[in-house]
Amino acid sequence: MNIIKPLTFIMAISASAMSFAEVTLNVPSEIEVLVANEAKAKPASSGFFSAGKTLTLPNGENQIIFRYTVNFDQSTERTSVDSQPIIATFNSTDSTLDFALPTYRNAREAQKNIRSIEWSLTDSNGNAVELAQEELIKGGMQIGRDFERESVDYNRAGGIAALSNSQAMPVTLPAISKKDAQNNAEEMLHFWYEKADEETRLRFKAFLNQQ
Repeated sequence: MNIIKPLTFIMAISASAMSFAEVTLNVPSEIEVLVANEAKAKPASSGFFSAGKTLTLPNGENQIIFRYTVNFDQSTERTSVDSQPIIATFNSTDSTLDFALPTYRNAREAQKNIRSIEWSLTDSNGNAVELAQEELIKGGMQIGRDFERESVDYNRAGGIAALSNSQAMPVTLPAISKKDAQNNAEEMLHFWYEKADEETRLRFKAFLNQQ
């Protein structure tokens, strides 16, 4: 009895089923996915002839942080316009999703409208996937932002696009006296002051002088 062919067939079916037990997010070249599910995103090239990439996500609830950048060639210069980082959470199963993004005629139009960007994720039938999203705003210096940490903090705080299955567990502090609380607050102020860069220290000093 030849069982090789049936066994090979079963293995092929199993492999095929496993390959669809996930969500594939097509990432165009204008999109930079910064974080996926509180970890650094690692999109893979979608093909030799494609400028885009794909990001593989598990079935169910997922969260991404991304930035949309549009480029314009003006005379001999190339102008880029960036959106604010956007954090979004959505549910999907065994599907391939695409970004639906606005287009702009020129850099001036992009600069005017990109802050109120209207975008969506669509499935293979062109239907928009329900999602929660908002801009991920951070004051001060934008260079060198730790988006992984920001996503964890965002989820812990319970933002409108927070993951319901976040690994960022809320912190429960033991009850302490008023005096101990004051001492702890002073210690934390010293701790964070030492950790801060010079620009942050200057802003903090200016704040204290206004009190």
